[in-house]
Amino acid sequence: MDNQTPLVLAKSLVEGKIQKSWLIVGSYLENGSSLLDTYLLITNAMYQIGQWWQENKISVADEHLATATCDYVLARLQFTLNKDKFPSKRALLFCVEGEEHYIALKMLASLLEEYRWEVKNLGANLPLPYAINSIEKWKPEVVGISISQVHLLPSLKQYINEIESLAYPPTVLVGGRLLQHYDLTGYGSTQTVFINKVEQFEQWLLENALKQSLVSGEKI
Repeated sequence: MDNQTPLVLAKSLVEGKIQKSWLIVGSYLENGSSLLDTYLLITNAMYQIGQWWQENKISVADEHLATATCDYVLARLQFTLNKDKFPSKRALLFCVEGEEHYIALKMLASLLEEYRWEVKNLGANLPLPYAINSIEKWKPEVVGISISQVHLLPSLKQYINEIESLAYPPTVLVGGRLLQHYDLTGYGSTQTVFINKVEQFEQWLLENALKQSLVSGEKI
């Protein structure tokens, strides 16, 4: 990845240039980059935008415009992906209540679908009772939770405790910007999987797919 490409994309997102942002991402994928590398490009651009916001170089309005532009790019990218694979497992994704940063969930959803998962993305700011109700009704094998704000960590612990106390608990995956800076393992159990990089998430997906292929006899 060209070190300047995430910076160029970040500037385009902040300026709300939808078509330019899509051309940067689309051409990156068309030139032979994997879906993972393409999402790393977007992730690095969004991290740059977050840094600009922390340094007061951009406003909240700029950050919101960048998020909306990125949302469009991700939706268009997802539309271009191959959806012909028959899903084999279920994953439910959401942000804890109070968490509005949902872009990472959209990228994780696409990666899961690439590995033949059926995905329901419930998005931002999901209260715990609704999360539990959705899990009990749909019975996913995996629940992915995104969190990026320190003050929501007590809520994260409560979510994990209640989910893992269900009669047939799913595997809980936790991701988000906080994991880049903090060790959150104390907020989960030994069964909780904490993902601090997109590459780590794909490695988990690959290992899961390998285990499944050994059981079913299918090739991955």
